[in-house]
Amino acid sequence: MWDWLKSSKTTVINQGKNEPIEIDHGESSKYKVIVITGTSGSGRKSIAKQLSVDLGIPYVIPYTTRAIRPNERDGEHYHFISNDEFQEKAENMSFFQTVHLERGRYGILEEELSQALEIHPTAIVVLNREGMQTFRKQFGNGTIRIFIFVTKDDIRLRLEREGASSEIVEEYLHKYTEQVTYKKESDYLLQNIEPAITIEKIKEFLHDKL
Repeated sequence: MWDWLKSSKTTVINQGKNEPIEIDHGESSKYKVIVITGTSGSGRKSIAKQLSVDLGIPYVIPYTTRAIRPNERDGEHYHFISNDEFQEKAENMSFFQTVHLERGRYGILEEELSQALEIHPTAIVVLNREGMQTFRKQFGNGTIRIFIFVTKDDIRLRLEREGASSEIVEEYLHKYTEQVTYKKESDYLLQNIEPAITIEKIKEFLHDKL
């Protein structure tokens, strides 16, 4: 599945599998991954999905064990699966990258990422900092890191509008300061005040990079 990544040039560790994968940076440089990261509740998934539609670039939907929220749909926001299903996939080494957060486990399925890059030499994913670092190790400079943020007040309003519980709202706000400090690790940083404008600015930024 990953023949286009394997080579004897460099060896790194795949976080999801905890095993070495050899990468030829020269060959894999034709593949790019747009990583949408930033503060939780900033609208990252909505931005990623609209970019996918506008640019014709596949968006790889992550899997999660967290509870589905009001207004969310399975297969659109996440693939919602049980802890047992997630663990089975992890034991079968099916994930390219995983992370365990307070509200659940998250992962990008290796097969779906591979299929996306067979369709188009670029894919879009939404990740936190740990996930972004895994992709950076694998794809090197082919990882385009875009950091999206909003204010704390915006996060509260958006989550309440989506019907999120008070516990989730407080969790997001509690992690806000820590998440914002990682903005310096991005290639492009912008505040998501108006999603339509945010998307146009990202498209302008990506114009000569794809």
